[in-house]
Amino acid sequence: PATIDVLPEVVEAVNGRCPVIFDGGVRRGSHIFKALALGADLVGIGRPYLYGLALGGPHGVASVINELNDELKIDMQLTGCKTIEDVKHARLTDFQYAGDTKPSNTDPRVRKPYPVTAVNQIKDTPDAATGASHH
Repeated sequence: PATIDVLPEVVEAVNGRCPVIFDGGVRRGSHIFKALALGADLVGIGRPYLYGLALGGPHGVASVINELNDELKIDMQLTGCKTIEDVKHARLTDFQYAGDTKPSNTDPRVRKPYPVTAVNQIKDTPDAATGASHH
């Protein structure tokens, strides 16, 4: 079995006597979320940082940190967890979907249509050489 599959058993066996540090195979913010939700106290993240360092130096590492952080935040938002402690006390099978009653960003009530102008409309006269319309 994968390490994440046995994490709940490890957490149960340790029974709070020491912190459980989950490491190995963590590549995404969702992996961090799952490990914390399954009982890990800390999550080790090594390989993504090394990839970022190899590809972009310090800026690559910063990019990896930002990407992992952004994905973790999205997972927290989607599951209603406001803090890392919420994630640690959440059970993966018990997330309640309250229903999003707000309109989406593309809903016509939220986003007004683009204005019709002479520049953004297709002309009726095709180009004589190519058959394409003028813009």
